[in-house]
Amino acid sequence: MQERTFKQLLMSSNYYTLNKQVVKTLGIEPAFLLTILIEASDGLADNEGWFYQTIETLEELTGLSRHKQNKIIQDLIEAKILFQENRGTPCRRFFKISFQEIENLVFKKTETSLLKIDKLDCKKLTNYSVKNSQTSLSKTDNNKEYIINNLNKELNHKEHNKSCDDCSDDLKAIKKWFKENKIDFSKKHETKIIELLKSNSLGYLLKLFQEQLDILKNKPGVKNIAAIFSNHLFKGTVEINLKEIENREIEQENLKKEEKKESERNEKFLKIFWELPLEEQEKIENEILKNNNINHFLELKKNSTVMYYRLITPFISKYIQEKN
Repeated sequence: MQERTFKQLLMSSNYYTLNKQVVKTLGIEPAFLLTILIEASDGLADNEGWFYQTIETLEELTGLSRHKQNKIIQDLIEAKILFQENRGTPCRRFFKISFQEIENLVFKKTETSLLKIDKLDCKKLTNYSVKNSQTSLSKTDNNKEYIINNLNKELNHKEHNKSCDDCSDDLKAIKKWFKENKIDFSKKHETKIIELLKSNSLGYLLKLFQEQLDILKNKPGVKNIAAIFSNHLFKGTVEINLKEIENREIEQENLKKEEKKESERNEKFLKIFWELPLEEQEKIENEILKNNNINHFLELKKNSTVMYYRLITPFISKYIQEKN
């Protein structure tokens, strides 16, 4: 391949940014493959979070061989970060990412032995499970379906699986909230609340109920707020704040535009980098690796130069800007 053509390939806008904490916890190659899968899920996942990726596609994007992919994917599955299902004829691989588990393993400083992770040495993990409520669907006026996952994602682990006797004071507090908001509290309501209190804290439920009530109060055309609130409670669904979703979509669109601008800036500075003498390029690279504590990127450079420069390009861009 001619030098100019090779440089153009490296100067493509497909840059990847790896989270340092994820790299530290999982290792650079698992972190990189996970990043690729997360990016794929953002545009390809269905309403339940499942998306399809071939071995060939992942190899093209990452430079990782079939054997290495299978090893990393198996490690991620054992760590409960990734789920895989084989579907259809011919058989295809579908993946689903557990963002909650990524948060638990990588970012949350819990008091459990989950803290002691050595780059996906999953055999050392203590068995730890969190009982999640069943997923339910709620259809909005514009026919979009939203999956209400993990009703108790903010559950208080200390109150998890408590007995009904322990719920008595909490039940009284919720009855009081219903009365204050002029919502009937029937035997059916009581049964459902006791069920929810077994796996959720009082604070979380009151916060969730208040949020739902506020959405209904601000929604045009709602005549019987109490009836709709109770209907959602019994079905395990929630009211969707369309305005909030619209704002998030706008934020995401703006974020993509900013990422595109940043990519164009990086490409501009990378072009300057390639025009420098080879000795100067090596000097800059070594300084970047040392100052940012990313010397482990050199291991990646041995296997895939293209992937290495995709990762280091933002650092090169920042360096050249600072050095004017």
